[in-house]
Amino acid sequence: MAAIHTRIESANRSAKQWEADRDLLAEIRQSIPLKELVPELVCDNEKRWNVFLDGVVVDSNRSGPVQCTTDCYKEDDGDWEGDDLLLKRLTLYFKQSVMKWCNQPPCSNPNCKGNEDGKQMEAKGVRGPISDDEKAGKASRVEVYSCRLCGAETTFPRYNSPRMLNKSRRGRCGEFANLFGTYCRALGFDTRYILDLTDHVWVEVWSVRQQRWIHADSCEGIVDRPSMYEQGWGKKLSYVIGATHDSVADVTRRYTRKLNSDDFLARRREFTPDETTGDRAFVQMDLTIRQVDNLPKGRLEELDKRVANEKKYFGIVQSSGVWDKDYYEGRLSGSLAWRAARKELGNDSGEAMDDDENAEISSFLVESFYTSSGKGDNLSIEVKVPAAVSEFGGPCDVLPSSCIVVDGVPCAAALNKGGTCVAVIDERSGCILQSRGFGQWTSFCSFIDTLTDGRVLAICHVKPAGGVDDQRAPPTKETSESLLRLGGFKIEDAVNAQYMIVGQLNHRPAWTTMSTAKGIKVTIKLNQSARPATKLRSEMNVVPSTLSSRLPESIMPIKEQLLASEYQKRVAFNAYMSRDGSNPSVVGYCTGGNKPVYLIDNGAVPFKKAEKDSCWSVYHHLPTYLVDDDDDVTQDDGKEKSDAAKFDIPIADDHFTQLLGNQLLSMSSSGGTSETDTSAAIANTRLVALYFSAHWCGPCRGFTPMLIEFYNVLKEAHPAHGIEIIFVSSDRDEPSFLQYFGTMPFLALPFSNRALAQQVKSMFGVRGIPSLVVLDSMSCQIVVPPDRSRQMVHQSCQRGEDAIEHLFKTWIDLVPAESKAMLEILAVSCQEAEQGSDGVGIKLRTNAHKYFARKTEESKSLSKEEFSARVKTIFGELVATGLGPNEAAAEAINRATNEQSKTSTPSDEGALSGTGEVCDATVPE
Repeated sequence: MAAIHTRIESANRSAKQWEADRDLLAEIRQSIPLKELVPELVCDNEKRWNVFLDGVVVDSNRSGPVQCTTDCYKEDDGDWEGDDLLLKRLTLYFKQSVMKWCNQPPCSNPNCKGNEDGKQMEAKGVRGPISDDEKAGKASRVEVYSCRLCGAETTFPRYNSPRMLNKSRRGRCGEFANLFGTYCRALGFDTRYILDLTDHVWVEVWSVRQQRWIHADSCEGIVDRPSMYEQGWGKKLSYVIGATHDSVADVTRRYTRKLNSDDFLARRREFTPDETTGDRAFVQMDLTIRQVDNLPKGRLEELDKRVANEKKYFGIVQSSGVWDKDYYEGRLSGSLAWRAARKELGNDSGEAMDDDENAEISSFLVESFYTSSGKGDNLSIEVKVPAAVSEFGGPCDVLPSSCIVVDGVPCAAALNKGGTCVAVIDERSGCILQSRGFGQWTSFCSFIDTLTDGRVLAICHVKPAGGVDDQRAPPTKETSESLLRLGGFKIEDAVNAQYMIVGQLNHRPAWTTMSTAKGIKVTIKLNQSARPATKLRSEMNVVPSTLSSRLPESIMPIKEQLLASEYQKRVAFNAYMSRDGSNPSVVGYCTGGNKPVYLIDNGAVPFKKAEKDSCWSVYHHLPTYLVDDDDDVTQDDGKEKSDAAKFDIPIADDHFTQLLGNQLLSMSSSGGTSETDTSAAIANTRLVALYFSAHWCGPCRGFTPMLIEFYNVLKEAHPAHGIEIIFVSSDRDEPSFLQYFGTMPFLALPFSNRALAQQVKSMFGVRGIPSLVVLDSMSCQIVVPPDRSRQMVHQSCQRGEDAIEHLFKTWIDLVPAESKAMLEILAVSCQEAEQGSDGVGIKLRTNAHKYFARKTEESKSLSKEEFSARVKTIFGELVATGLGPNEAAAEAINRATNEQSKTSTPSDEGALSGTGEVCDATVPE
């Protein structure tokens, strides 16, 4: 329950903020155009609304029924009355006119040509708040971006302060819910913050008229559709928690109809041991919040009444198992790629999405694969017609993986309801780079637009079952602009119920083939001189679909395989691959701790996710540019290495500077001391320990070597996000201090600051030495007091390095909940930044994403004179090749225009050679 408890505390703090700034509530209330949003209410209750609007005069000459004329009016408004109608329109107004969704921030450079939508911004990482605005806005973290066009650095602070949010008015679901909750409170609505542990937030508003909580999601502009997330978006919920400033409740039952399913309960067991324990914990947390706030009797009675009514309602809806109002639309807010990465696109079938493969965009767990035939001269590609289509000529229920086959490997990302599958193949090596399936035409075109010129594409499209083909809007020249880069693609054929094409982006090779009735078989000649080197890439917690064989005993006996390290297994595999007579179909191997080494071939595709906490991993050959430089198995000393820190700890440097002064001492390798800024000395550390000691003290001289050992072990294991120790001396003179400090690897408070040292001792209640006070670096609060820490260090050092590491983790668990929550947010943000806002599906490798992405350059606008000169140059070159003057002139203008807009026309230049044919190939049933 610890993870839930931390999140609830954060949600409760957000709700309390809505109550705190009365001036902000008044400002927001005055800014909401109530007369335009709900003229019906103003007309019916003129005096009441005049008071509510703080003296704003309403037109008294207006009479009779009045209807809202803004975009917030909807046809179903007649089903809503009073304050509930106001809530409905306020939610839509907030989405349309107040808050702006931000995938990536616009470039901070006002002269940058791409600073409108931020699509050219590249995520660089996250950090803690630094500037005064970031701190005042209570930014939980700050995302850092770099502009690909001008190189300017831009930050996106994730503010938590409603006042700062009302100023910036941009963000994602967290910012939307936070500010919208403030808007609701400004109008007097009793509002609670709703936290979905699968990473979404919204609010609920208490309806006095209906005596129930009403769901309101300002990101989508939708109210009273609790089925939206599970039924519409396809989210796999676990816990949904509601928190006001004075209460907390588990409201999951409002948002699911699968609470009793095994899968749903298994997800909840990741947070609580059983339902009874979870229910009791929520009751206890709610009681604690009420007691802390010392609520009056009337409020307590009202809350109890609401809890009883809600419990009764939850029992009814769970027993029925059906939704009051169905919702089948996927998520609307956020970029397509971002929604796809979160698997919140939903579906259009009118059915709930139970499986990941039903999503609008599907992909393999591991997309890149280098077939065993990749060493040959030719690349074979087949696109086959699904059997149901070829036999009956109608829509298809399933697009299987065998619709597209590259060098004998089925690689179409299967779709259950028809659509478009595409395999992206590297033109240099013949390696399969990406395999995707799309249920919507627009998302398919958006994906093609990201691909690099020269890539070979194999596409199979079949009209989805049910006859809807977006695949709702038929392809047009405008929506198909991305596909026009594929030489040989014909828009007029794309409107058919099915089509297949194999081609090369921005080229028109002779083997390009498009068919609307039969399968395609293409053989492409690869350039052997351009073949890249290969390297084994690791896929952790992954298993192949099938195994080829086990590593031969002659290479490594089975008993040795079970005991061998990863490095020894790698050496053995390389020895097998380099020997004469090795199986040429082998592309890699699969193994794990205390497991044999199994060889894999083309049958390994698709790779599958191993069971949770599995030790299995797959290692397969790919071109080196698809493998990270540090992805290697090396011979080590057997010690577990911690990952490098991926984000900076937001240190409470102001507190530590006030506590310890502006400068600390460090000991150089030559034996001298040097001063360093306090904030820089403790930067990026997780814990700060103050060591009170002196050379004249016998127990100190006995404990110091243990503390040095403790520090060195942790410094090696955690060079960042670890611990920093600061020596606070009680020595009688400076020579003794320097002699003693010279034996330590720690930092030290300068001896000249003896008055400050005495003040620090008094502050932490240190009465004797040696003493060790462990502080949280983010809040400067005590984690371990001096009466416990010394004994804990002593015992851990006696038990060895594992015990020291265990003690460090124990101390980390003792830091304040606020610090834990911030670190969790930073870690998640860092993961999002690594994945990238434009990524779809599985996270791309740091090397790989550079190779997959289409290079975008800032367009260079030519003057009329420069454009004319360029046309003349191209015209002369074309005439020299024998082209007629009229044709050369038309082509020269076309090429110069394309150069001006940075849009290339598919051409024969640079295309691969090969052959293509239409055949009767179909997918076997």
